[in-house]
Amino acid sequence: MSTLRLTYQHCRFLGFILLIICLSVPVLSLPQQVSAAVQATYYVSPTGNDTSPGTLSSPFLTIEKARDTVRTLSNAMTGDIVVYVRGGTFFLGSTINFNATDSGKNGFQIRYEAYPGEKPVISGGVKLTGWTQDTTNTNVYKAPLPRNKKLRALYVNGQRAFMTSKTINALGGYGSYSITAGQASWAWASGTQNAGTKFNATDLPITTRNQSDIELETQMTWNRVIVGVDRISNIGNGQVAAMLQQPYGSIAQRINWSPYNTSGSQNVYNVFEWLTSPGKFYYDRANQTVYYYPRAGENMSTAEVIAPNLETLINIQGTPITGRVQNLTFKGISFAHSDYNLYQVGNSFGAATVQAGTIVTAYGNPNWHRDFYRNYDVFPGAVEVNAANNIQFLDGEIKLTGADGLVLENDVQNILVSGNLMYSTGGASVSVGHPQHVYVNDPSTYQVSDGAPVSKEKFATGTEAVPKNITITNNYMLDACKLFLGHSPITAFFTDSLNVNHNRIENSPYSGITLGWGWSNFNGNSVSTLPNIPTTTAKNNNISYNQFVDTMQVLNDAGPIYTLGDMPVTTITNNYMKGVPAGHKYALHPDEGSANISMQNNVMNINPGVTWTLNSDNSATFGYKHDLNFTQNYATVNKISNKNVPNSVIQDVSVYADNVWPLQAYNITLNSGVSDPYRNLITPNGVALQDYVLPASVFVDASTTSLGIKSAGDVSKFVWLAPAGTTNFSEGATMKKASGVATSISVPQTSGTYKIYIVDSQGNRSAESVNVVRVTAAPSGSVFEAEAAQLSGGAKVNTDHLGYAGSGFVDGFWNSGATVTFSVNVASAGSYRVNARYANAQNSPSTVSLYLNGTKVKQSSFPKLANWDTWGNQMEVVTLNAGVNTIAYKYDTGDTGWINLDNILVQ
Repeated sequence: MSTLRLTYQHCRFLGFILLIICLSVPVLSLPQQVSAAVQATYYVSPTGNDTSPGTLSSPFLTIEKARDTVRTLSNAMTGDIVVYVRGGTFFLGSTINFNATDSGKNGFQIRYEAYPGEKPVISGGVKLTGWTQDTTNTNVYKAPLPRNKKLRALYVNGQRAFMTSKTINALGGYGSYSITAGQASWAWASGTQNAGTKFNATDLPITTRNQSDIELETQMTWNRVIVGVDRISNIGNGQVAAMLQQPYGSIAQRINWSPYNTSGSQNVYNVFEWLTSPGKFYYDRANQTVYYYPRAGENMSTAEVIAPNLETLINIQGTPITGRVQNLTFKGISFAHSDYNLYQVGNSFGAATVQAGTIVTAYGNPNWHRDFYRNYDVFPGAVEVNAANNIQFLDGEIKLTGADGLVLENDVQNILVSGNLMYSTGGASVSVGHPQHVYVNDPSTYQVSDGAPVSKEKFATGTEAVPKNITITNNYMLDACKLFLGHSPITAFFTDSLNVNHNRIENSPYSGITLGWGWSNFNGNSVSTLPNIPTTTAKNNNISYNQFVDTMQVLNDAGPIYTLGDMPVTTITNNYMKGVPAGHKYALHPDEGSANISMQNNVMNINPGVTWTLNSDNSATFGYKHDLNFTQNYATVNKISNKNVPNSVIQDVSVYADNVWPLQAYNITLNSGVSDPYRNLITPNGVALQDYVLPASVFVDASTTSLGIKSAGDVSKFVWLAPAGTTNFSEGATMKKASGVATSISVPQTSGTYKIYIVDSQGNRSAESVNVVRVTAAPSGSVFEAEAAQLSGGAKVNTDHLGYAGSGFVDGFWNSGATVTFSVNVASAGSYRVNARYANAQNSPSTVSLYLNGTKVKQSSFPKLANWDTWGNQMEVVTLNAGVNTIAYKYDTGDTGWINLDNILVQ
């Protein structure tokens, strides 16, 4: 891009933004900061003292002391206040609370930051010591733990250990438990459920200890439900009954679609006799002792073992609407080791829901839509944020949690979550919003005769607001939802302007993201819960440039991206989905009520045995989907369940069964996932560097001179593109080299299959990349150089970038109306492929209109490439007449422009 063009771009910036708004593309809204000098600096250290002045040499001991000290300055802020948190682990005795008095004032930030080069960990657990080998089972070690509640999680050397478990078969319900409406705050309806679950006595030992710590779990298609056991009773005939903790055992059976089932397969947890495999633990509450079966290589005399104690580590809670917490930043800090002992009703515990990261809290209408979700809540988070504005979580960690990681629930706006590793969360990595936001500040008339009244709302009138302008970007979410498998790493309910982009979400049991709520039950039609009163709270959401890797690994009936309900001006674009296994699973699933969603330019590397590539099933009683745009997508297999969705454009995907993609699709994968400055989040432990550099397989022909890659980020290394098995590297016809910080590499001009290698300055090479670059011979056909075509509307010849063919290329596509018109003579009428060789380092993607013989035939999309010196190919199939035809590319109304055009190849 020339200097002149950069200057012109800035002049056109306002117009460009207005164009984006007119095109209904969501604009990223980030929290704003005032750039200013630091007013005051304090220090906190695990070895400090709260009687100290909080200096570098005499730091505070606790974050609470630093917070309280900052409060004395914050009302008259003239710059940012920084609290540096030194390395080490801060074991909390109670939750750290932040309220409106802890806000940054006058537009300045209060920043809690890791001291440079150090890693502080805020832990909700306690360290266990005194491990000894058990004399009864020498594979097991034990340690004392004073605690008056069940233990559902244990963390050993930074890894999660799991409760003992076994899958056994239940034989049906036993006894009955009756509820009368109004008998307690949780009793919203009357009914009778099973009091217990029957098992063969040989499957569930009646003499096992701590029976009230046992849990039963049943799996549905898309969910799992957990109930607690009160005791085990002998009921004769070789059977026992696990009597359920009540009333939650009945609440869990009451719900529709995915209730706790007293028959069939059950996962049973927390039986001491089943402590027989590595990585499992058992807590003997009666004897205050933890038993643990070490994994290979774990030395219990040196292992760091942490038992979680706190449910929430950090709670940011302002006064809704009128007194939000504002202008706080947490940077470089790890939040770890939270606890969760299931939802409590009376003296009973459990975790039941119809779907996703919600939990039923009362015995109400089995059809949760009739209760307006008032008998449901969200899970707690290790970090919770409510009634807050301009809060940032940067470059840190949220890991090893008992329930969700970060919960952004009610009246939160302008939140930035960026650059974080979120690892092994018990539930969602990030949860946004609440099911009850289907309507906001509900009038008293928003209820139905067989449902819960408005008085049951969690948020009082005047205190409820939908999350708005939430940005989740450049995070690595790995191994989420380890304890609550029906959650999604990102679980979002009703949201306005949620922007999820450039994240890598890897290894989840269910979908990668759940977006939306309400199904079609609140769309305002004649059969909805409130006819003529549609929900309008979900809108303007954007899911783009993410990588979803190995989602849907356990549960079914969803895909990496799952949506519910109407959400105008929502886009799902330029995402790369990889590793969806065969079965009752999909790549994209706009479920019931999904509407006004555009799904475009996504690449789906999926098992061909999935049920659908796109599940767009729709009917008058099961769906009410409309206004869906599914175009220009790529996949391993083309399985579209239904194209006849009202007011929708649903096209077949471009199929590449071997997952070796054309350049347009490859560039989507290249631009997805975390941006290069955040590569260290995922390499080398999560992703090998060579596989980060080449994120997918691609085929090109020998006329392609360079290929975009991700930067290896190391100037001392080299990136090689060479044949499989190469051990000695020398540049030539079959080997090409780029620097370790390059974002493109030359393409060998010899046909063959090539791999990426990373070679250090000593000549040590990495393993070869999993993905390949397949080079074929240059295609035959007629090449038409752009600089020789007819130019108009501001299109002009330039030579200020490398790699063009012929004598130059054509730019000027920042001018509305810029047009390049080729005259193409073909011998016979028919279908022809037109490959446009282009550069684009501006938009993702850039678009211009394609005209054939003077008639506009479509808007062509040109994926973003690594830089203006990188050239790609964009193919269209057109029908030409025998003789002379005109093929034109024009920056037309509705286009974004901004490409350089080198030539076209007509075949």
